[in-house]
Amino acid sequence: MENNLTPEQVVEKINGLFSEKMATVPTKDEVAQLKSELDNFKSIEVKNSEMEKAIAKMEGRIEAMSEKAVDAPKTQGAKTLKEALVKTYSDNVKAITDSIEKGNRITLDVKTDTTIDGDYSGNVALSVLEPGVNRIARPIRRIREISNVGTTTSKFVTYIQQTQNVTPGAEGTLWVNEAGAKFNGEVKYEEVSEEVKKIAAYIKVSKEMLADLSFVRSEINTELMEAIEQNIDYSLVNGAGGVDLNGLLSVAPAFSAGTFAGTIPGANISDLIRVAKAQIQAANFQPTHVVLNPEDVAKIELTKTSSGEYTYPAFWDANMMLAGLTIVSSNNITAGTLVVGDFTKFNIKFREDMNMSVGYENDDFTRNMVTILCEARLVAYIKGNDVNAFVQSDIATDIALIND
Repeated sequence: MENNLTPEQVVEKINGLFSEKMATVPTKDEVAQLKSELDNFKSIEVKNSEMEKAIAKMEGRIEAMSEKAVDAPKTQGAKTLKEALVKTYSDNVKAITDSIEKGNRITLDVKTDTTIDGDYSGNVALSVLEPGVNRIARPIRRIREISNVGTTTSKFVTYIQQTQNVTPGAEGTLWVNEAGAKFNGEVKYEEVSEEVKKIAAYIKVSKEMLADLSFVRSEINTELMEAIEQNIDYSLVNGAGGVDLNGLLSVAPAFSAGTFAGTIPGANISDLIRVAKAQIQAANFQPTHVVLNPEDVAKIELTKTSSGEYTYPAFWDANMMLAGLTIVSSNNITAGTLVVGDFTKFNIKFREDMNMSVGYENDDFTRNMVTILCEARLVAYIKGNDVNAFVQSDIATDIALIND
């Protein structure tokens, strides 16, 4: 060690040595060499405060490095993965045997400098990775939020339905003369059961992806849950029963023009909705919402008078109202179709709300994969005596029915 170095040069040399050794995992020989270098620096007679601080700091770092130092690798060349695995197995044979005898599984940590051939064409290493994933857009889900949602603890939801009331004939027929025969006011009931249905989806990812990319785990959870929620919302409108839900379009009665047939000049969607509301009110219900495709909502907003003025404001707020009904815009109903109804009568009961499970399936363990499963169990139904609280309509066909 040269004693003619300035204190500043010594500090620079100390920092350089330390940075060089920390670039890789230091070996025990390298730590010993650093200690020798440090002893040389300590032997310099003329020291300033910066130099003494650098020496003291290096002493602490060397002590920490010595705990992590490894033996120098042998010069026989890199092991293949097979060779490394065999060596790891032989080094841990007793632990492996003991674990197997107890019915446990043991993980062997195999480290080797085996070269893995491959090709990577991305640019992640050359750029800053922005958090999150640019996901495909899904329809806005609205049906669940306007319906009568609750829970159930059984496989079947059962309710009592009245099949005959105390008025066997037309209204006003219960009046009788003195000493006249009275009407039988028998009330009849029946028990109705609706079965809970299951909806589920899964995705497979590598354990490394889950461990190394936390945002991917979050996106997987989000994507699976959104897929389930979207399918639920779609089925609440379009479900045909069976393994699927009983959706609105499979239960709601068809539009009937009734006394409005051929009576409305220049009939449009707004007229159709108003007549559908009258049909529901005639059945003793009060509708609350009308569900329309965004394309049909736009047609309402763009309706003009013969002189060009908009019939409705060009820009409505989030709670668009028409004939006292809240308009619900949804891509889960086909353009050209609408449903008007009292949505307090549309019952959605969850046996199991959205839940996630993570585990192994089939050969996942041997392939180092993990299966993530998302599922829910629910039932949707309109009680038998409430079906007339809803009306579905083919817009073009039914406008023609009421048009004058």
